[in-house]
Amino acid sequence: MASCVSSGVQTTVETTGPTVQEALTYHGPKARIAVASFKCKAAKCSGAIGDGLSDMLATALFRTGRFIVLERGEGLKAIQEELNLGQSGYVRKGAAPKMGLMEGADILVIGAITAFEPNASGIGGGGIVIPYKIPLIGGARLSKKEAYIAADIRLVDVRTGRIINATTVEGKASSWKVGGGMGTILGSVALGGALGAYKNTPMEKAIRVMLYNAVNAIAKMVPENYYRWGADTQGSAAPGPQPVASAGASQPAPAAGGLVRPSARFSPGNRVVWEEDFSSCQEVPTTVKILRGSVECVKFQGKTWLATVKGEVHFSKRLSGFSFAKDWALEYAFYYGAYMPWGKAAVRLGRANSPFFLDLEKGSVKGDTIFKWMERPIPLDQDIVGRVHRVALQKKGDTLRVFFDGRRLFSGRVDQLALSRLPSVLYFMVGSGYADIETGKYVLITDIRLTTY
Repeated sequence: MASCVSSGVQTTVETTGPTVQEALTYHGPKARIAVASFKCKAAKCSGAIGDGLSDMLATALFRTGRFIVLERGEGLKAIQEELNLGQSGYVRKGAAPKMGLMEGADILVIGAITAFEPNASGIGGGGIVIPYKIPLIGGARLSKKEAYIAADIRLVDVRTGRIINATTVEGKASSWKVGGGMGTILGSVALGGALGAYKNTPMEKAIRVMLYNAVNAIAKMVPENYYRWGADTQGSAAPGPQPVASAGASQPAPAAGGLVRPSARFSPGNRVVWEEDFSSCQEVPTTVKILRGSVECVKFQGKTWLATVKGEVHFSKRLSGFSFAKDWALEYAFYYGAYMPWGKAAVRLGRANSPFFLDLEKGSVKGDTIFKWMERPIPLDQDIVGRVHRVALQKKGDTLRVFFDGRRLFSGRVDQLALSRLPSVLYFMVGSGYADIETGKYVLITDIRLTTY
């Protein structure tokens, strides 16, 4: 959890990752993102206010340098009108913009304003009580002339419609001067739409504080594998997904002419063999076979996960009409709630004792992370506790590659004949003998996807 408390301001963001200041110096691959108009769910908020907030957020996200921001507000309507004019015959031949060249967003930011109090003075004897839980100031009274705003934000994968992440951001202020990091990224962003009425008031600062924390949260919540577009690419000629360099992984040096190996980026197969996000699970999963341990389905960050309740959990899935000798890709997301010795998020191919396995676990000390394919160590330059991560195995021909959060960390040769003899079963090992969900020690897994090429 990152929190910001400054003079007259209190904000909270429940997430981890790079800060706005880190984003301002960012020069790596970008994520394609669009911002939908914010819905007003607070009594004093109007639709025009929601439009203004989404415009300001889009501008701030663009300024971080981490995102290719796609227009989805009034600008999109203007673009559509210009394209239609180009097709009408009124524009000189060869000078009209072409249809079908617009980029699509990978992520859509959806927001809802849940509290909007421009001035609490005179309400309820000098203050109001926020009617829902706020992490730092929930239930606390706002003093006279304090402004307060809060919003729920969700990141949605445009391709699948799945919620990637969600959080609440807020701003509270009794003065209106903007400084520090907020001044860097939001100080010169004009108040959008109906928000102009709050210029040079505490509400202006509360809005900017909330948006500053929204940018912080979004930069932290977007998974690594979405940052896959060239740092200098803004047009339709964007290259395919690019590798995100890892300090702990050896990446091939580009040859003259900018050679990029095809193995440097991950893309799933075009045919889904098995997909499981546990969204139909009410309490205990029935779509996989539980072989060991105690599990239940839980809600976390807008998703449903299989959670280890007690001890290490083993579960399997039999795959009809599939052979490991084919070209395939296996992906899954996992989350460690807290450090526990030998906490696993591992998978084996074919059998519980298969020699073909991906081992990912914590060691006997907190800083020790073990990551390997068939006893071959894979360097990993970060801790894996407290943040959602995604692992992918990709088999093409006799080459197997391992990806972590979109980065290729390993590639090696596999015996195709031995793979062809494996039963068509996936075995997962999740959790630890020390796991106990009642004490916050657990491992979650979801978004399992097996595809073929």
